[in-house]
Amino acid sequence: MLKQIKYITILLAGFIVLSACEKVIDVKLDNADGQLVIEGTITDQLGQQVIKISKSVPYTENNTYPPVTGAIVTVTDNNAHSWSFSETAPGTYTLPSLKGEPGRIYTLKATVNDVVYTAASTMPAAVGIDFLDVKVFNFGDDDQKQAQVHYKDPAGIANQYRFVMKVNGIQSKQVYAENDRLTDGNDVPSVLFFTGNNDDQDQLKTGDVVDIEMQCIDKNIFLYWYTLSQQSQNGPSGGATPGNPPSNINNKALGYFSAHTVNKKQMTVK
Repeated sequence: MLKQIKYITILLAGFIVLSACEKVIDVKLDNADGQLVIEGTITDQLGQQVIKISKSVPYTENNTYPPVTGAIVTVTDNNAHSWSFSETAPGTYTLPSLKGEPGRIYTLKATVNDVVYTAASTMPAAVGIDFLDVKVFNFGDDDQKQAQVHYKDPAGIANQYRFVMKVNGIQSKQVYAENDRLTDGNDVPSVLFFTGNNDDQDQLKTGDVVDIEMQCIDKNIFLYWYTLSQQSQNGPSGGATPGNPPSNINNKALGYFSAHTVNKKQMTVK
């Protein structure tokens, strides 16, 4: 009974936090299969950049997306640079080494069966994590531990963020996305509510190793992740089901193409 009360309280607290960031979005479930799914990123970290192309499956089926092979994939920026991606595994297209630059607009072009899909994303300026700590919520004689990210939001600029959390090397199923609509220019403490994968893993425990990745994302990508965060069921890689969040890719493709910055920190729960 106590676990149920704690779980409900955490969900309510998380709902309040998310509601303060953006209006609730009504997501319509779509059981249609066969739509193209593109999940691609360009980051400011020097190294391999990856774009994955697959086909969607019905919501009621296992989330295993059949890879799409033989696509022609390129990325350009607004400084007339162009990069061609190679298919290094079925449906996985990579560029061995690239470092994205904040302020630049990156445009994806993927040609699949003579149909051209495009998407553009602007890489924002980088905002880093100042430090991580643990926020403790008291439930009678029991303490509920949650990870908390501290960062300084730049004043006078619209900023959007996505966080990825791993606990002991396993990525949380929760989707964390927020903007600075109510926190512009502030020192922000952001609690990433972790409910684990089942009722026996609904909190952080002493000794857990927590890795946090902070991404600075543009408005279209924020809308994509925020919409997913409103759903009660979503997978660790984001994915395109069970709802169809608003994609920045044309021709009715699902998924996203994101140019974003990355900053990471780690802590051990005490």
